[in-house]
Amino acid sequence: MDLLSMIRAMLKEKIFIVIPAYNEEKTIGRVLKKLLNLEYQNIIVVNDCSTDKTGKEVKKFPVKLYSHIINRGLGGALRTGFAAALNYGAEIIITMDADSQHKPEEVFDLARPIIDKQAEIVLGVRHKNRYQMPLMRKIANSLSNFFTHLFFGIKVSDSQSGFRAFKRSALEKMQFFSSRMEISSEIVKEIASKELNFKEVPISTIYTSYSLSKGQNFKSGLKTLARLLAIKFRQ
Repeated sequence: MDLLSMIRAMLKEKIFIVIPAYNEEKTIGRVLKKLLNLEYQNIIVVNDCSTDKTGKEVKKFPVKLYSHIINRGLGGALRTGFAAALNYGAEIIITMDADSQHKPEEVFDLARPIIDKQAEIVLGVRHKNRYQMPLMRKIANSLSNFFTHLFFGIKVSDSQSGFRAFKRSALEKMQFFSSRMEISSEIVKEIASKELNFKEVPISTIYTSYSLSKGQNFKSGLKTLARLLAIKFRQ
């Protein structure tokens, strides 16, 4: 092993990866296998009361598994994962989806601005293959970005991306109350209110019929907007 590889291996030990999972038995094993092959050992999966075999699939791998006995939504799963990572002493916390939408090979790229002391928070932006994003998903993301900017006064390129990196000291300052999808906008709100230094990094996104089926529909989007309003008035 050369010096650069040794340094990278040491840095990987500081990274904890939090993966919220709800009914992801088809993909979670593939995601975990890739991460472990890339020598990421600090992986936390939060099984959010899945009704399929997600939990059994996760138990096949040497990762930390937390299971909710009731479904608490994306926000609840991330909050559980954040608390666990901080309790284990994580210095950099990465969030990524369980549906194989994100490339594990890009985890280190996401963490690099924090390692290089250029940012406290890094937001993955789905620009690398944006032309592949379905039109309705583009519209939904644009609207989410617009309302996040309108409500919280901070402009970001991809407020709903699930691929992010947090410096420990930054995450410790942030407070989350959301239980559902709106936590993505609440994260952006906390960046603004706590005046945290953030950077955006282009990421790849693997669009499949499966991953697209996990996104919001019009009805759930309206619910998310209503919850964003509640967050706004709670300020």
